[in-house]
Amino acid sequence: MIEKFKNFSALYDENEPLKIDIVGETYCDKTFKIERENSDLNALEFIADGKGTLDIENQHLAPEKNDVFFLKIGSRHKYQADAKEPWHKYWIVFKGDFAESLIKNYLPENVYLFKNCDAVQRYFEEIVETARKDMPYDVMVNKITISLMRVFIYIRNRVIMENEDLPDVIRKHLDESVESEFNLDNLCKEINYSKNYVIHIFKEKYKVTPYQYFLDRKIDAAKTYLTHTNLSVGNIANTLHYADQQYFSSSFKKAAGCSPLEYRKRTRKE
Repeated sequence: MIEKFKNFSALYDENEPLKIDIVGETYCDKTFKIERENSDLNALEFIADGKGTLDIENQHLAPEKNDVFFLKIGSRHKYQADAKEPWHKYWIVFKGDFAESLIKNYLPENVYLFKNCDAVQRYFEEIVETARKDMPYDVMVNKITISLMRVFIYIRNRVIMENEDLPDVIRKHLDESVESEFNLDNLCKEINYSKNYVIHIFKEKYKVTPYQYFLDRKIDAAKTYLTHTNLSVGNIANTLHYADQQYFSSSFKKAAGCSPLEYRKRTRKE
């Protein structure tokens, strides 16, 4: 087994809102096994590779590649790597009032395993890399806090997404991306579904493809800008990430039946 970690427990003040105890990276072997009757730590661990098992609070779980598992203060748990495919994992041990607030507000109660969280690997790598650098403890904690919050935010959004109707999740993403370029491939990767399935299930509910829905929302946004702001047509085109003003005007006229300036005159007269 190869384990690289740094222990900061002797450096922090008990009054600090977030206290970083230990940060590490472990390449487990077949003998890796940890058991605690009454844990004195909070920990988040990201599985970069391999598989294993986690028994915690009467739940038997199987963390594997791209999963995150959570160990809570006061919990009884046992976790071990698979003998044939042991874990490679990044982990952070932390506590404090701010830590408890994050746990309470961002993690669902009695849930300890979060599947398919590959997007957070970079945040765990940032945490480990920051911990390895030579810097004052308080500076390190500030930097790690940002990465740790990103992990919590991602997990919370992931849980919400899993509990929502998939077409609604897609629609919400499109609504929030209206001032960006359309990229269905990125969306499919984020929600972990194939492009054909995303198009099919979205069209089944909303009667249009995700792309057409996205275009319609852009036109709606453009109408709002034209009616309620003094932004030029060119600025609106740039804000909504159209290729150029001419393409925006052409797309708008096709959808609304008039040019952007004609629409502005009509709506402001009303």
